Amino acid sequence: MRLLAGLLLVIAMASPPTFGEARNGASDPPETLASRRAVATNERVESEFPIDFLGVLYEGDVEGGQVRFRRNGQWGSWVELHDDGAEVAGQWASGLVPGSDAEAYEVRVPPGARAARAVVINTTDGPEVASATAGECPDATAVVTRCEWGADESLMTWTPDFFPAQKLTVHHTATANGSADPAATVRAIYRYQAVDRGFGDIGYQYLIDASGRVYEGRYSGTDPRPAHNARGGKVVTAAHVGGFNSGNVGIALLGDFTSVESTKSARGSLRSLLGELTARHGIDPHGTSVYVNPVSGATKTVASISGHRDWAPTECPGGTLYARLPGIRDLVDAMVATISEVAATPTGRAAAVTWATDEPATSRVRYRRRGVLQWTSTLRDAALVTSHTADVTGLARSTTYEYQVISANAAGRQAFSAVASFTTQ
Repeated sequence: MRLLAGLLLVIAMASPPTFGEARNGASDPPETLASRRAVATNERVESEFPIDFLGVLYEGDVEGGQVRFRRNGQWGSWVELHDDGAEVAGQWASGLVPGSDAEAYEVRVPPGARAARAVVINTTDGPEVASATAGECPDATAVVTRCEWGADESLMTWTPDFFPAQKLTVHHTATANGSADPAATVRAIYRYQAVDRGFGDIGYQYLIDASGRVYEGRYSGTDPRPAHNARGGKVVTAAHVGGFNSGNVGIALLGDFTSVESTKSARGSLRSLLGELTARHGIDPHGTSVYVNPVSGATKTVASISGHRDWAPTECPGGTLYARLPGIRDLVDAMVATISEVAATPTGRAAAVTWATDEPATSRVRYRRRGVLQWTSTLRDAALVTSHTADVTGLARSTTYEYQVISANAAGRQAFSAVASFTTQ
């Protein structure tokens, strides 16, 4: 028997760890260095600091362009610019291109581009400054919070507003794939979208890196529910689909998936996050309906789990990721249909994890210390039951762990819960 969506994974989020529990040893990220200036085609520009990222913006009904960098006195090859997927009427903006510590750059823009400007960003070499991230970051969720990835809240000029969730939209950030420092990339996107693109904050509610880490995007308050209001029933408005943002949750995978595949880990976290959100908000993973903008009244018929290109003429979220969406919808539907009532009861060095399935299934839990990429798994209990308990042992005291429950029915079909967290005593 299939369970009602409203009774599913939302239970797993009903009792998060106390918000006062904090991660020790958080350090301040470097100050973000940024410089924006007008540029002309084939103009060579010396940078004031090593270039981590570069973005190009201009007005006009054209798109594209090229950039090349000079490193150690040598000019490199021209790199094609692709749009960043966060559209603004009458403006074209590239995704952020990695500069790899270049000292100079040269830009080409197409004929018809007006008021072209380049933004150079460095999120790794600036001075360390005391900020809101000093000391300890609250650690009440498996999501990497703004405090943890180092958001400079002085850049945030957006006043949050909240509406019921109607749609879930998948994006890519059109940045380099496989970033060695994804938090630095998130900080760069934040600066670019909040300041240079004029959004007042980062444009997505969530971002996911190649290892599967989920990052809090747009600011929604100080409570432990990223992207949601304090009660968790409404989502904060972001800036990821022009004209269709209120009630539309934007989830962006870090990278460019025009022709390259996203990682299995990133897609797994995308599936888990979509499962959590569809359950929490009663959204049918296979549904298609009319979205109604609660502010402007604009409407559009799209799938409940959509790609950005379903809303606007853009390549986002890239051809390879977009082609994965039908299968992701199937997996999300299977996940929310079978697993419910997920909870963890931690002690000093262990935790008892419990959950239910809507048909007899096996039991297993995978877990990892917060900040560690590799998962550890409990032994699979092969008994086919509907009420499950798994003991996670050998843990460190006063430590936060992420966990995910996995069940398989008699036919071997697996279902996964959303990733949640607990903190040992």
